[in-house]
Amino acid sequence: MNVFRRVFTCISMTLAAFFVLFGSLDFTDKVYAETHVYDGKSPYYNSCAASAVTKKSVKIYANGATADLELKFSTKCKTAWAKITLSRPAKADGEATALVVRNTDNKQYSCSSSGGNGEINKGQTSCYTPMVYDLDPRKAKAVGFWPYTAGETDWY
Repeated sequence: MNVFRRVFTCISMTLAAFFVLFGSLDFTDKVYAETHVYDGKSPYYNSCAASAVTKKSVKIYANGATADLELKFSTKCKTAWAKITLSRPAKADGEATALVVRNTDNKQYSCSSSGGNGEINKGQTSCYTPMVYDLDPRKAKAVGFWPYTAGETDWY
């Protein structure tokens, strides 16, 4: 009986030590989205658009017209957003939109997200997305959608 009690005590103490040392560790794989003050805000928030420069752009061709897709970057706020501008007014509601995507956590916003100015509807020619924080090592890209075609910029 004495041997049984020693083995039980030894196992109990080993388990207790294990839980004390490793009990607070989380061994599950979790992915956390980054959260930054400027994420999801309009480019006009804190005048970020006032220091905007176009870092990447691409032209999208559809039905004899073009669209300019731009990845804008605020040198003041260190944020990026997408803007798409059609060469002619849209012929239908929801004709075009854009996305901005951040590489580190795949956070993305479209023109119709809160902080954007809405997708391009009939008679309109442009839309922009909310911003994502884009300071190195983060990178962003713009993706544009227009009837039956799409385009995307390189990462910046």
